[in-house]
Order: sequence, then C-alpha cells, then structure tokens
Amino acid sequence: MTVMARDREYDQLLEDVRGRKVLVWTCNTCARLCNIGGQEAGQRLADRLSGDGVEVAGCVSSSAPCFMSKADRMAASVEGDYDLVVSVNCDMGARNAAEATGKEVLNPVVTFGTGYIDRNGRNRLATIVCGKTVYDEDAEEVAKRNGLWMSPFV
Repeated sequence: MTVMARDREYDQLLEDVRGRKVLVWTCNTCARLCNIGGQEAGQRLADRLSGDGVEVAGCVSSSAPCFMSKADRMAASVEGDYDLVVSVNCDMGARNAAEATGKEVLNPVVTFGTGYIDRNGRNRLATIVCGKTVYDEDAEEVAKRNGLWMSPFV
C-alpha cells in the first residue's frame, strides 16, 4: 500500500482552484485507506467546492488509478469540459491523471512511500530491505510531525 497525506487545509485548496473548472480525481484503494480520498470523500469535496462557487465537472474514482488502464477509463468516463484535475492520489495516480486527461493536475497530497495497515487498523509507514524491516512508524504521527493531515478535505 502507498501511504500518503494531504498537504493543505480545505480553504487553501479552495483558493488554489478558484476561477478554474475542476475535475476531482481520486483513488478507492490507497488514498481511501489513508483516509484522504476515495469515492465518498471525493464526492464530498466536489460538492463543497461547487457550493463555494467553483465550477466542478464531476468526481471520478477507481481502485488503483496508478494502473494506466484504469486512469484511461476514468478519463473517458468524464462528460463535459474542465481545465484542472484535483488529484487526491499518490504521485503515480496524479501522474496518470495528467497523462490520461492531458490536463493540468493539482495534487494536494504528499506521498510518503510504502506501508501497511496494522492489526489495530492504523496506517503504518514502513520500509523493508532484503526482507528485514528497517523502518516502521505510525503514519499519522509522521504526517502530524510534518504539518500534514491524514483526513479528508471535508
């Protein structure tokens, strides 16, 4: 699993997208499991942006948009025009959003790296080298320490 956190509060994101026609693009796998994205969180974000006066073309999601074939299907499913993709995904999901849509992408997310969900349901950031765990820390603590959030925008 890829561990990630959002890098700004909603008000800052709103300022960053004001005056643009946006498509919210998110992941139902890692981003959802990290509590920052997924279909439900993405739709809440799209609805809130729309309510705050941003023109929103829609919200698309898929499991693992880091697979280019899934990103292509997501892009093809969008009806209407937009000029900015707000990508609530890991770096690879955002990269694929840019390639699949041909549009500018804003990715308000920091991708930490690999991790897992422990027996208590907590996200862990971990690194394994040659079969040995060399780093293992609570991902939410890493996020907080770095001024980031492991929660949805809204």
